[in-house]
Amino acid sequence: MSTTRRGDTLIEVLFAFAILGAIVGVTFSGALSGYKSVLAAQNHTQATFVAQYQADALKTYRDSLEWNDPTAYSFLTGNSPSLPAMSSYITPPKAFCMEHQISTNSWKVIPTAPTDTCIILAQTLAPQLGPATLAITLTGAATTGVYASIKVTWRPRNSNIDQTVTNTILLTKDR
Repeated sequence: MSTTRRGDTLIEVLFAFAILGAIVGVTFSGALSGYKSVLAAQNHTQATFVAQYQADALKTYRDSLEWNDPTAYSFLTGNSPSLPAMSSYITPPKAFCMEHQISTNSWKVIPTAPTDTCIILAQTLAPQLGPATLAITLTGAATTGVYASIKVTWRPRNSNIDQTVTNTILLTKDR
């Protein structure tokens, strides 16, 4: 007795579609996860760039001045309306950022409050981050060295958790 088979049964077709759907779903999920990882890595890289840019700016600012000379423009004492004393940012700790002044090819210290210049600077340097905050704080004994902590904080899109990159450098009078 021979039987001819004319087509697939409904069960076989549904089973084939279920397998195909599972394969497509897993593939799409993996691709989406990879895309999110790439975006997170890109944001982290951009925030690290902003923090390193500020660290380099602070070192350049320090190198352009004497360390602690009460008779001249210096890093710790300032002695000029345009050069704030870094010692005033150590005790009590006050947050600031460094902005490059193109017209004079020099660096300017910008207090983070009450201005939004540091937020705008972070957005200019790393627009992919979206709204980001940038703050440098100084700690340490001014006679031997000052630790500068550069912190960049942003909130990734579609997230309720802030991400932070911190870069800490030691500034000393011996360059």
